[in-house]
Amino acid sequence: MLKIQTPYRISKSLLHSFLLENGFDNKFSFKQKVYYNYLRPILPIGVRQKLQEKVNSKIIWKKNFIDDTLLSVLMRDRCSNETITKLKYKNDKKCVIVLTHDVEEQQGFDFIPQVIELEEKYGFKSSWNIVPYKYKIDDGRINFIKQNGHEIGIHGYNHDGKLYYSEKIFNERVPYINEAIKRYGAVGFRSPQVHRNLGWLQKLNIDYDASCFDYDPFQPFPGGTGSIWPFIAGKFVELPYTLPQDHTMFYVLQQKNISIWKNKADWVAKNRGVILLITHPDYLREKNYFNMYEELLKYFKTIDCAWYCLPRELASWWKKQ
Repeated sequence: MLKIQTPYRISKSLLHSFLLENGFDNKFSFKQKVYYNYLRPILPIGVRQKLQEKVNSKIIWKKNFIDDTLLSVLMRDRCSNETITKLKYKNDKKCVIVLTHDVEEQQGFDFIPQVIELEEKYGFKSSWNIVPYKYKIDDGRINFIKQNGHEIGIHGYNHDGKLYYSEKIFNERVPYINEAIKRYGAVGFRSPQVHRNLGWLQKLNIDYDASCFDYDPFQPFPGGTGSIWPFIAGKFVELPYTLPQDHTMFYVLQQKNISIWKNKADWVAKNRGVILLITHPDYLREKNYFNMYEELLKYFKTIDCAWYCLPRELASWWKKQ
């Protein structure tokens, strides 16, 4: 059995149990098997996005996702105010800000330098999760990322959605993923589509995984861990993301401003959590999204007493605690 160590008291509530059951691993339904095995490989990305929008339009608890009602209930059930107010991070910081990127396509990989230039304008470093067996990975760009103090992570195998289709498929891909981890000097991993099975992931040579989330109803396997803090999952540290993904903001909720991001970041900071964001350079290069991301970076700089760090730095610090 996978050993989970959390910094809070585990509740027995039905709500918490539901999130835990849906948070740590996923099981493919028959429809999902048909989709990932036969339909997804032949559907253009625009068609896939339209299908996602149709599915997500049926979610009736969007409001809870935005105003954190659900997560607030969880936190009251598992953490006392005294526990939260005593929580401090490196150098006595009261919250953490971590920027991560999932690079899904070649055009996203090619756009990395522009995003790095923007982030460094505001004093940020970030991690770049690359798909090792899908597009052309230029070693010069990898060196550029590292030399500028940013981090390389591994984003699955080839992003076909089948990594967790069966344990047999997962095991067949493990050696190749571990090879990529070694080649690119990565210590972290995130699964495509944030599919996850923390038990199977113990086979990867990583210090942390970032495939979980506090809660997110818009993913293929929703639910969540109910945690805005890292926790120990077996041999590695799990770093849940806590802000809506850019895809959710731009395409699902069709936001024209960053108020949802700002409100959630304020709430996480108030509760001394980790503000961990996933964006994709593939999307940031489109429309006005790059400007919205810059606005968010500006806002992050106004958050008081925050530790800006890379995921590998947070994982290392957390494990030592």
